[in-house]
Amino acid sequence: ALCYRALALPQLSTALCYRALDRHMALARALYRAALRGAAAIDGTILQIAPTVTADEWGSYRRLTRQDREKQRQELFPWASADDTTEPGALRADDLRKLARRRFREAVSDADGALDEGLAALRALQDLLAAHAAASQSETHGVRVTAAASYLGTNKSGANIFAYRLRILNTRPDTVRLRSRHWVIREADGGEEVVVPRGSPGVVGQTPTLGHGAEFEYASGTELRADAGEVRGAFEFVSMELGETFEAEVPPFKLVAPPPSQR
Repeated sequence: ALCYRALALPQLSTALCYRALDRHMALARALYRAALRGAAAIDGTILQIAPTVTADEWGSYRRLTRQDREKQRQELFPWASADDTTEPGALRADDLRKLARRRFREAVSDADGALDEGLAALRALQDLLAAHAAASQSETHGVRVTAAASYLGTNKSGANIFAYRLRILNTRPDTVRLRSRHWVIREADGGEEVVVPRGSPGVVGQTPTLGHGAEFEYASGTELRADAGEVRGAFEFVSMELGETFEAEVPPFKLVAPPPSQR
C-alpha cells in the first residue's frame, strides 16, 4: 500500500516504501519459520483438529464421520484444505510443512491482508499445538486412541473439575468391539488415586462395535483436589472375526488447572 501511495505522492520517499516491504517480508518469513517449528513439534504424531472439550459434552458419545472431521477442520483451521490433509480433520508434520510452503509461495494481491490471515492461522495453530502437547495418542494392535482434557472450574468444595474426550479409531482390517476399560487417575502431588479395575464394562454405558476405519468418540470427566494430575489406562477389545482379545493403551494425558489468578 505504501508503494502505491509513493507513486501518487512523489514526496513519499522510496526508502520508506522499501522499508515497508522489508517489514512485510520479514514477518512473512517469521510466520513460515513458526509453521515449520510447529511441524517439528508434531513429528511422528498426528495433530487432531478438534475443539476443546466442554462441560456440555460430559457423558456424551457419537460415531465420528469423515464429514464431522471435515466440519471441524473448516471451523478451526480453514487455512488447510481437504487436499492438504492426509486424513480428514488431522495434520501430520509433512502435511503442515507442505501447507506452509504452498501458502508462502502463493502470489498475493493484498500483502497486508495476507499477513493478517497468516497471523490468524498461526494463532489457531498455536492453540492446536498447545492442546496437542497436553494430549496423548497411541496405536496398539491397530486401534488408535487419542485423549485430551480441559479445565472446567471448581465445585463447591474447591475441587478442580476436568472434562476429557477420547477418540478411538479402528485401523485394523477386521471388526472389533470395545468390551471394557481400565483407568487410573492420579494426582500430581502424590495424593488420591482413583482406579477403575480391569474388566469394568464399556465406556459411558456403551460397548461400540467398529469396522475398519470407523471412529468412536466419547467425553467424561473427573475431579481432583490437586491442581494437576494425569489419567492413563487401557481399553479391552475383541475381534469379531478372529475371536481374540487385546488391549489398546491409553497413554497418560494431563489434567492441569490454570494459576488461581487466571481462573
